[in-house]
Amino acid sequence: MLDRLRERLLAVDDALALYGSATAAVAILLRERGGLAVLVQERAARESDPWSGQWSFPGGRREGGELLPETARRETEEEVGLFLPDGEVLGCLEARSPGNLQILVLPFVFAWTRDEEPRPGPEVASTAWVPLADLPRTRTTAKIRLRGRELAMPAFVDGRRTIWGFTYRLLEDLLTTLQ
Repeated sequence: MLDRLRERLLAVDDALALYGSATAAVAILLRERGGLAVLVQERAARESDPWSGQWSFPGGRREGGELLPETARRETEEEVGLFLPDGEVLGCLEARSPGNLQILVLPFVFAWTRDEEPRPGPEVASTAWVPLADLPRTRTTAKIRLRGRELAMPAFVDGRRTIWGFTYRLLEDLLTTLQ
C-alpha cells in the first residue's frame, strides 16, 4: 500500500519546486500494522496556543534558512520524540493554507517502519495511531467552539477525539490520494 501511495504523491523535489516558498511544514506519519494508520497528536492545553487541545500533525514554521523537509523532521522530533530519516519520506501532498492564517504549509508523508512509539513533548498532551480505514465511518459534522462562537464543521469524531479544520482537510486529501 505504501509503494502505491508513493507513486500517487508529489515527489519531494517536485513539491519543493512548486511550494518552496511555503513557510511551514507538517509530517504525516503512516505505519502498516494490520492496516494503514496515521499518527495524530493532541496539542497540550496552553493559553498562548490558539490551537490548544486540538488534534494535529507534528509540524510548524520554518526556522532561518531551514529546508522544509528539515522543518518537518525537527518538529516531529520536538513534538513526539521520533527521528525521521531521509529514506522514510514517501512524498508530499499539495500545500495548503490553514483557514485562519496567511501561511502556506507543505505536508510531507513519511513511512514509519520502526517499533519506537511517540513520546509527547511539552507541546503535546497525547498521541494516537488512527487506522485510515476507520476515518470514513467517523466522518460527520461537529459543533466546534471557536472565538466565542459555535460553528458546525466537517470532522472525524471518534470518542473524545475530534479532528477538524486543517488536519481534517489534509486527511481528506490523503484519503483521496489513496483511492
